[in-house]
Order: sequence, then C-alpha cells, then structure tokens
Amino acid sequence: MARQMANAYAKISFHAAAALYTGGTVAQLLKLFLSFSWTDMPFVIDWVIVVLGSIGACGLIWFQGAIAYRGVWERIVHWAIVLHLVASVALHVWTIGQGNHELYAAFPREYSYFAVVYFGLFAWRSWTVRLQGDRAPNAI
Repeated sequence: MARQMANAYAKISFHAAAALYTGGTVAQLLKLFLSFSWTDMPFVIDWVIVVLGSIGACGLIWFQGAIAYRGVWERIVHWAIVLHLVASVALHVWTIGQGNHELYAAFPREYSYFAVVYFGLFAWRSWTVRLQGDRAPNAI
C-alpha cells in the first residue's frame, strides 16, 4: 500500500511539473505573438503555479535519489527545475499576498524568447523523467 502511494505521488508530482512547464511554454509563446501584459494575468494562474509548483518541487526533491538520470546534464537540469519551481512558487505567493502583478512588468517581451527555450526543456524533461528499478511508478 505504501509503495503504491509513493508511486502515485511520483507520477502526480512529475506530471504536475510537466503540465506547469507546458502551460508556461504556451504562455510565453502567446506573449511573443500577442504582446499582452503580465500585469493583466488573472490570479487563478498564480494559484495554479503555487499548487502545481509545490507538488512538483516536493516530488522532484523527494524522489531525486530514485531517478534514472540520463547523464550529468540531467542532474543539472533536475536541480535547475527544482530551484526554478521553488522560486516561482515563492514569487507567486508573494504576488497573491500583494494583490497585484506589478512586479511582472519588469520582464520585457524579449525575456519570453529565452523563457520559451528553458520552459520547453523543463517541460520535456518533466514529461520524460523515469525512476529506476523496482521503485519506478507503473505509468511513468
């Protein structure tokens, strides 16, 4: 029973991070094509980032020793994802507490070119992460 719960949490946490980064990639692409302002973002997006980011970061930390890494590069990307998720969650919690998105006005449109690349990489890695051996979740 405990193993099944751990496997289910691993699957949920990896997919939470993947869904968040997939959505982030789409949002950055839309920013490039539509040139909207991040300050107009609805607060529901902040809550989605806080919830999915927290689930994803906790799972990536909890299961980091059980991941079947594809090389040193993936360990680096793994910890970059964890750090980015933790920072993003903190930033969006702060935004919710402030009640406005004024901080995001500091991100120029050109930032989205860079963000599309690393969000896309983080999404791909999060969708394809695998655990090693007998601790691997069934559907991952």
